[in-house]
Amino acid sequence: MRTGKVWLIGAGPGDPAFLTLRGRELLDRAETVVYDRLVSEEILLTLPPEARLIKAGKAPQHHPLPQEEINRILIEEVRQGRRVVRLKGGDPFLFGRAGEELLALTEAGIPVEAVPGISSALAVPAGAGIPVTHRGLSSALHIISWHGREDGPPEPEVLRGLASAEGTLVILMGGSALGEISRRLIREGFSPDAPAAVIAGGTTPRQRVFRTILGSLENTEPEKEDEPGSPGRAPVLVVIGPVCSLAYKIPVERLHAEEAAEPDLRGARIVVTRPEPYNAETCDKIRALGGRAIPFPCIRIRPLSDWGSAWRKISGSGQWLVFTSASGVNCFFNGFLGSGGDLRFFADRKFAVIGPATAKALAGRGFIPDCMPPVFNGTELGLALAERMSPGEEALLIRSRINEKGLDGVLRERAIPFRDLTVYETLPAQGKPMALDIIGQGRFDFVFFSSPSAVPVFAAACPGQRVKALCIGAATAARAAEFGLEAHTPAEAGSEGLCRLAAELFSGTGAPEPA
Repeated sequence: MRTGKVWLIGAGPGDPAFLTLRGRELLDRAETVVYDRLVSEEILLTLPPEARLIKAGKAPQHHPLPQEEINRILIEEVRQGRRVVRLKGGDPFLFGRAGEELLALTEAGIPVEAVPGISSALAVPAGAGIPVTHRGLSSALHIISWHGREDGPPEPEVLRGLASAEGTLVILMGGSALGEISRRLIREGFSPDAPAAVIAGGTTPRQRVFRTILGSLENTEPEKEDEPGSPGRAPVLVVIGPVCSLAYKIPVERLHAEEAAEPDLRGARIVVTRPEPYNAETCDKIRALGGRAIPFPCIRIRPLSDWGSAWRKISGSGQWLVFTSASGVNCFFNGFLGSGGDLRFFADRKFAVIGPATAKALAGRGFIPDCMPPVFNGTELGLALAERMSPGEEALLIRSRINEKGLDGVLRERAIPFRDLTVYETLPAQGKPMALDIIGQGRFDFVFFSSPSAVPVFAAACPGQRVKALCIGAATAARAAEFGLEAHTPAEAGSEGLCRLAAELFSGTGAPEPA
């Protein structure tokens, strides 16, 4: 039997971008993942579909799985020969009880490796504009857990020692005990006027920062549940010390945004229905703008491989090759090269694309398009081709088995000869159970559709819900309307346009009427 192994991995403070490269590499190959409550749903949504997920589910004062049972599960899974990841929020060894699991696994003779994670004790204050050390204000850092021990909060002598020590105090797992924290720290020698900050949902779009003083700590309300049906309340971290005053002076930029002019999607939850790998690209864009992406590919791409017929169609002279999607570009060139083709074959060909994403895919193959319409749809592509094509030239439309007819209609109307080359078809995809749960609970604001064929698959996952469908073009919007979805189309097709439209709708400014 194949020998399994366990990896104890820190998932970081909440933002999936803060997962380490080593952690990402191991999760992509995991067969079993045992995860805690504080692990980001977005990280779990990116796990391989064949991975078995087991929720350890620890929450303050509520441990559905005892530690001994978690140890037993890890040992049992690895003895089945599986690659097992034990996934913990933050760093696994900072109040994460990974040490106990490491000992249990070692004593059982189980191969185990620890992968550090970015601790919330450092990352969350930084994300709120609070450096935990700062010259002239704090040269030491103290980290404690308020509810991480079976015998309760820290002992009085520990708190008295912290009161007499200089530096910054960071308290984890104290969100439900702010009044108790304030009273006990003051009783043991802390000044009630000490600057303090309470940070809920740190490094995520749900982040809320409350700046206060120690004596007023209990007047904050960080633990309200701001997302119906969410798996739990946002984790809370408390910072006490002079460095908290810097939060008033340091402007905190939104997560990952590279330019101030980019759309602001903070707080928006968006389901993305594109097939892979394009789904992941759009999800990354949403996260970079501060939003929460829920990957739910509704279709998958299956290349078609009748290259005997394809060779006959592409062998004509003076030909335009016309691509209506990035998938068409990739399937065409993969099939062409896989059947022994040479790119020099296209030296006298011209290329047309429907929009920027398709142009980018074509550029990745070494070709710059000769024609791209100003408005990215089939009808406009046909009009642009009619202006560029010379008498005697023919267009080869390289696309999916199912496609919109606007392009065909314009070419026929202008008497432009064309032929079709089908290089792929779209098939329904099966969504991951976690994504289905989120959608079924209505925990999203918008759905991105880039293809009409994705609409019925998504509609089946959330019957009867009011859904704002952001559609890449008119044909997709019409399909969404058929299923009773509130369809909108952006001024500019593509992920950029969809994100900009989502930002407008989410903020309530400049929102267009439904298509």
